[in-house]
Amino acid sequence: MTVLVLGGNGYVGQKLSNLLAKRNDEVICTVRNTKAREELTSDKIRCLPASSDAIETALRYTDVDVVVNCACNYGRSEGLYGDVIEANIEFPLKVLDLVASKGVKKYITIGTGLPDEINMYSYSKKMFSDFGKFYTDKKGINFINLKLEMLYGFDEPENRFLPSVIRKSLRGVDIDMTEGTQKRDIIAINDILKAILAVIDADIEGYKEIDIGTGEAPSIYEIVKYIAGLGGDRSQVNRGKVVIRRIEPDCVADVTEISKITDWNPVFWKDGLKDMFEKIKEGEL
Repeated sequence: MTVLVLGGNGYVGQKLSNLLAKRNDEVICTVRNTKAREELTSDKIRCLPASSDAIETALRYTDVDVVVNCACNYGRSEGLYGDVIEANIEFPLKVLDLVASKGVKKYITIGTGLPDEINMYSYSKKMFSDFGKFYTDKKGINFINLKLEMLYGFDEPENRFLPSVIRKSLRGVDIDMTEGTQKRDIIAINDILKAILAVIDADIEGYKEIDIGTGEAPSIYEIVKYIAGLGGDRSQVNRGKVVIRRIEPDCVADVTEISKITDWNPVFWKDGLKDMFEKIKEGEL
């Protein structure tokens, strides 16, 4: 199988590309910088610049079976950031149009379980999935929107929420947070990769939305207190010190659809966080 991965420089895209190569798939992935290429270790991975022109040239010589869109920009404002629109809509849409014209039958996009209206990231992801519905109807391509809940992994960027809280707990630094009443379904990166591989291999027709999560949603306060406990409660948890966002929903996956596709048994959140804590602790020593 030949898989085109958009966003090979990202956390999910890198891991997915390496995993596909490990199971002997041919992988073409787009990257935005040379540093990302260093993390893509297999000779079965061919890297391209993140442009539709480069992909169009590659498709003249290679038949692609599946596209997986891992490209994204989270944005840091409620404003209309050009990078968010380009990464989350324009670039993957150009590729969708291109591969549909080439007869590619499956396009998987990594979406989000967040409500559409919460920020530019979630809204742009929703807009792209609407284009997917349109292309399914008009071009006959099978389009699958994987609505990911909050992912975590010991080697994800340090500035993300959970790695940051773990490192503060290890160092005995105060943890400032909101009231933390909002609930989040947090899912380990290895479970996410398992789900993506299962969807790549599955026979799915038409347009499909599939939640990717554990089906359980502890509150943010529960999560932070648990991590602080792993660190021996040396960190003071300052609940309510950070102002909560105007829209702060509870998010939990409906695992019905993914359970039909694969034997879905994701790691329990406390077990996953404990493993993540121990691995970060080992790296900090």
